[in-house]
Amino acid sequence: MPDKDAKRFPWSEAVSEGFGNLFHDVITVNSAGETTLVIEAAPVKSGLMQKLTRIRVINETSNYTRLRIGAQVGPTFHLYEEQLAPDVDKLYWTDNDIFLGESNKLRFELTGTTNLDRISIFIEGFEAKVSQ
Repeated sequence: MPDKDAKRFPWSEAVSEGFGNLFHDVITVNSAGETTLVIEAAPVKSGLMQKLTRIRVINETSNYTRLRIGAQVGPTFHLYEEQLAPDVDKLYWTDNDIFLGESNKLRFELTGTTNLDRISIFIEGFEAKVSQ
């Protein structure tokens, strides 16, 4: 039965699914003018999985061509979201939750950034222990 406060408090659904530990991370990078800037978050720790509910990306310096957000699972990149022609200083966020297993990494590909663009990424969600 869904929690009656799930619409008011989206975290209540995650807690009821066993994702009780809040998780957040902030990544800030200055680009070096590469064609495609690749940013990877730290891998999910052993014995854990993550449910990422809000991921926001902003280029504070200039417009760029494309933003891709996905998961790096071993040698394979799984694309979840893509935004073409993002504007400068505009916050973009994911529409759907992203689930990551242990050792998986959240990956961002920003195409068309310029030298010294300041990129900020905000990641929020939940962690849960994986049963062995």
